[in-house]
Amino acid sequence: MKFIKMSWRIWLLVLVLLASALIISPTFQTGVVIKSVEKNSTAFEQGLRQSMVIQSVNGNTIKNSEDYSKIINSIFPVTNKTSLKINTKDSEFILFTNNPPEITISDIPKSKIKTGLDLSGGARALVKAENKSLTTEELNDLISVTSNRLNEFGIADVTVKQVADLSGNNFMLIEIAGATPTDIEDLVSKQGKFEARIGNDTVFIGGEKDITYVARTGEQSGIYTCDTYSGEEVCSFRFAITLSEQAAKLQASITNNLTTDPTNPEYLSKKLDLYLDDNLVDSLSISKDLKGRETTQISIQGS
Repeated sequence: MKFIKMSWRIWLLVLVLLASALIISPTFQTGVVIKSVEKNSTAFEQGLRQSMVIQSVNGNTIKNSEDYSKIINSIFPVTNKTSLKINTKDSEFILFTNNPPEITISDIPKSKIKTGLDLSGGARALVKAENKSLTTEELNDLISVTSNRLNEFGIADVTVKQVADLSGNNFMLIEIAGATPTDIEDLVSKQGKFEARIGNDTVFIGGEKDITYVARTGEQSGIYTCDTYSGEEVCSFRFAITLSEQAAKLQASITNNLTTDPTNPEYLSKKLDLYLDDNLVDSLSISKDLKGRETTQISIQGS
């Protein structure tokens, strides 16, 4: 009986060890994982995103970050734009650029041990609206804006998602590995700052004071034409915003002093620069028809 009892314990130990080995077993996948992608870069526009695994560049197999650095350094810098073909685990991306891709990469973890919030530590916040219940649409907007803002700060290992309680109330859950509760409060509780400038002059800022309406659906918003370029589909989009009368007067005053762009006479000499938290995120050409014109209806278009 003593021998049987000892054997039972040994077999249990063996099973536990085998289960542990399966959980932390090494991974034999090669390549490098993308940790972050610079917004408004060629890499971002072509579809490269965080957590994708790069396995080859221009046909050269990438086993680790050293391989990636060697091939990138052998190609760049160049004077003229060159074709860079990046193959990930699931897709192929072609970049036409004269600079290295604006991404950060790291080696693939050697085991399945996770280093996220549960093991590396971090903070979790449950965000709710004051004095009201959020609709699903409002919550999706909040999650989208918050995710984009955290991405602008270059934060990795972050999760933003929807949760609900048993009463049907919707909340936004934010988890950031390696952060403290104070870090999350500083990031999330402060209102984002949106500002549109022409040169050094502020034309309008975020909020209902200057922007009274943003069209998201209907004829004023959405994708309206698509064409094939270099084997890929390129689509044009538009959406309309409505400015307050005060913002419209300020825009008319500032644009009245501009000339037309000598290289592109359909537009004015300066662009409308968009800033998020004092970081430039986009620049829009201004139609010559808006020069000195006091209008509250603005259409924004792009591809």
